[in-house]
Amino acid sequence: MESQPLAATLSSAAHAVERADVRVGRRLAQTRDHPLSRLAAQAGKLGDQEPLYALAAGLVLLGAVTRRPGLAMAGLRVGLAVAAADAAKSALKKSLTRTRPNVLLDEGRYEMGPGGSDEKPAQSFPSGHMAGTTAAAAAIARSFPGTTPYGALTAAALGVSRVSKGAHWPLDVAAGAAIGLMAETATARLVASAGRRLQPNRAIRSR
Repeated sequence: MESQPLAATLSSAAHAVERADVRVGRRLAQTRDHPLSRLAAQAGKLGDQEPLYALAAGLVLLGAVTRRPGLAMAGLRVGLAVAAADAAKSALKKSLTRTRPNVLLDEGRYEMGPGGSDEKPAQSFPSGHMAGTTAAAAAIARSFPGTTPYGALTAAALGVSRVSKGAHWPLDVAAGAAIGLMAETATARLVASAGRRLQPNRAIRSR
């Protein structure tokens, strides 16, 4: 019997958070026509999957050409982390429908519920741009720790631009950042595990 009041309390809290999220997101999205918001939205396109995969490939190629294994490894880390983040955000988008802020502003309609949608305007949660950018920034920072503040600032700026554009709610962006960090952590462990398995073989060949 005690679980029912607890469930009701949690549900009420979740709805309160959602309402606050919509309220803040709607207010920020109302600036979408401002020149700075438009400029930020254009810059934010670099956080899409294709540019991030291009960045990963570029780092690998540059590392190979300049004979800098650390740079090539950074590219590999970026590619794996972005791919994992991409897969995770796609799975979530298929399990939850949430209309984007611009739908509320333009049509006065807001929906959120279980079950995904094939319509892009209903795929607000989570932010794929934020997931990929955070994963890439974290992967680069793992190879080059000095870039951590710049990566964090870039990811934060992109998150703000996605909200001000009316493409995502603040919680969509926060969820995307969490996905990106978890994806990078998981792939980094995978790379480390693979490296440990290769080390004995290298030792044998060097004898």
